This record gives sequence, structure tokens and C-alpha cells, in this order.
Amino acid sequence: MASRNKDIQGQVDPILTTFAAGYAPMSAKMIARKVAPIIPSLTNSGTLFSFGKEGFMLYDTERALRANAKKIEFAISKSTYRTAEHALESSLDYEEIKDAQKYGAAEILKLEQRAVMLSQNALETELEYLLSQVLFGTSYYATGNKETLTTTDQWSDYANSDHVSQVKDGKSAARADMGIDPNTMVLGYESWKLLRDHPLIIERVKYSQLAILTPQLVAQVFDLDNIIVGGSVYAGDDGVFSDLWGDSAALVYMPAQGELTEGTTPHSVVIEEKGYPQVKVYGMKKTKDYETTRKYVVKNISTSNGYLFLDTKAA
Repeated sequence: MASRNKDIQGQVDPILTTFAAGYAPMSAKMIARKVAPIIPSLTNSGTLFSFGKEGFMLYDTERALRANAKKIEFAISKSTYRTAEHALESSLDYEEIKDAQKYGAAEILKLEQRAVMLSQNALETELEYLLSQVLFGTSYYATGNKETLTTTDQWSDYANSDHVSQVKDGKSAARADMGIDPNTMVLGYESWKLLRDHPLIIERVKYSQLAILTPQLVAQVFDLDNIIVGGSVYAGDDGVFSDLWGDSAALVYMPAQGELTEGTTPHSVVIEEKGYPQVKVYGMKKTKDYETTRKYVVKNISTSNGYLFLDTKAA
């Protein structure tokens, strides 16, 4: 009976779970782990705290003899989060496993790892999509921190558009709201192609030693630390590939490694429950099933943290 319960309920496979935890995206174009800091959580729900602008104010801090220090009154805004399970299952037929047995346990493990990798890549594609909906979603930016480009302002109008000035103004607007300059531009592949080939960019970097315009080189034109291009795609039910990140661009502040503490200003984060990903194995009559589960939520920290450009390319 105990063995049958394991088949029905599944059991966590420690080797495959360790393999899943070390997963790296199959495509270098996947950027979710680069543009949204991952915050581990011990529980599936909790509260996020955000400070106001009191820490940026000027105070007369000189203390008279025997006087008390000036007290800062500050407000903390709260928002709650709850992680959700994201799970996919892949299967191997026992005939496939029996064939692999001829070549030893290592070949069986490789076969199982490929099954888990397939699920992991699909789960990562979903994370990319969910993050793109927040990072490029108009409801996640304050009224003065977003702009829909039209006609001659669109970057596809090489003769008239001036994205250098647009980005400069966007950085100023974001800085006025969050107290720090955005240091990163995140943009879809279509927007990157328009940016890379725009005459204004070519003119500014034409004397560069590099023959190819890289995101790092173009970032210097905008006085940014990074330009991160979302080039990942997804396949529809008809098998046709489409760009996942579209033709938008966002100016955000990306904290340095180890900098993410209360008070920093990323636009979005991924809150991931500890102990995941997790791989459970189920033994069925004809197949062995591998269920890979992640638990996370994509969370916008503040609608003031960044600036969004929509529709950089004319339809």
C-alpha cells in the first residue's frame, strides 16, 4: 500500500530537484533573472514595506546642549503578496526507460533530466511573459511616468524621431519621482533594432572602434549602465513564433549585487518561495511522470519607479 501511495501522490526526487534548481535558461535572450531581482521568501505570503521620501529631506540636525535630537516622522506603505504554484508535467514511456537501461544508470538520468529541462524551459517562458506584462504594463506606471509614442515620435521614423531627447526627459521624470536616476533600459527586440539602426545613434558612435553596435556601447549614449534586450519568443498553438517583449522600452533602476534592501527602488521583483523548484516523480502503468513546480509571484514595488515608452514602432 505504501508503494502505491507513492505512485499516486508522487515523491520528491532529490537529484532531479537539485538539477532543476541549477537550471539556466536555454536561450540567452531570456532576461527575467536580469531585470527583476529575485527575493526569497520563507512563506507563501507576506508583506512588503516601502519607505517614503523622508530619508531624502534636509533637516537642521545641529543639536543644542541638553536638547533632544530632532525626530524624523516617516510613513511606511505596505502591500501584501502571495506566491502561486506554477507546475508542468512531462512523461517518459517505460519503453524509453527500458531502452536507456541498456547503457546504464547515467543514460537513464540524462533522459530524465531532458524531461525536466523541457518543463523548466516552458516555466521560464511563462515567467518572462508575466514579468513583461508588469514591466511593460501601463497600469504599473504613474500618470507622469509613461508615454505612448505616435507618428513622428516613434523610433521607426528615422527622419524625425529623437529618442535621445525622449530618454533624457524620461530619466528626469523618473528621477523626480524616485530620487535616483534610472541606470538600465529594458526593451523588446523590435525596439532594440530600431534603436541600433537609428541615424542619431549611428552618428554618435560612428567613430567607435567596434564594428558592431552592442547594447553596452549604445548604453553610453544614454548615460546608462545597461541596456537589456528581451529577445525571447514563444510559440502559439499553431507553432508560429512571436516576440514576447514586443516594441516597448522601460527605464528602471537595477540594484547592484547585494544592494537590494528596504529603501532601494527596483520597479519589479520576483518573490520566490524557498524550497522550489521541486521535482516530483509519479509511477503510472505505462509512463513515469515528472512534475516540476515553482512557487513565486511577480510584484511591482512602486508605479513611481521607472518610465515607460509604448509603441516605439509604427504598426
